[in-house]
Amino acid sequence: MSRAWSAVAVAALMLAACGREGEKASTAPVEVNGQQTNLRELEKVSAHAEKAAVKGTSALAPAGLPNLLPASVGHHQRVDVRSEAGPEPGMTTAIGHYAKGAQVFELRVTDLGAIGSVGAEPSAVGAVSERKTATGYEKVSTAAGRTITEQWDQTARKGRYSMVAADRFAISADGAVDDVDVLKVAVETVNGARLKALAPAG
Repeated sequence: MSRAWSAVAVAALMLAACGREGEKASTAPVEVNGQQTNLRELEKVSAHAEKAAVKGTSALAPAGLPNLLPASVGHHQRVDVRSEAGPEPGMTTAIGHYAKGAQVFELRVTDLGAIGSVGAEPSAVGAVSERKTATGYEKVSTAAGRTITEQWDQTARKGRYSMVAADRFAISADGAVDDVDVLKVAVETVNGARLKALAPAG
């Protein structure tokens, strides 16, 4: 498989997202699995753990990926979860759907396997590409070895937030929510759970 094809595959997992509102990390409390937290604290924990992570860690067992998806995010409850393999050898994805009334978003985590090597380099810190739209914004940034993309439509109240972390995991939340921070919290929660699952015991 060519490196160019790999880059296209990763890019397809990272369509950008977000709107001007919610662009900064919020300190407003959000419930995850019934526990109070906020986006700023989740981002701090996730970024700190990412810096300490050792590259080349083994993949999570496919059966364990669904366990990374929280039962609830804010007032959105998980209504289903599934896992699937492929399309490339070693690539596994867990997908969950979360609903609050008519609002539904999808949360997925993909172990990119061998193609994950096209992720962000640790030295790529602070690189930002941003574009305003008529109803929101699109943004791509890199920090601590993570590539983060955002998209938000303030009028439709829909968006996407995605991350490629540790050069092999793609995590994204995409759909209709009251505020883009709900999508950010969902992704940061999964990333924190992934790092905890991969951490050596002791």
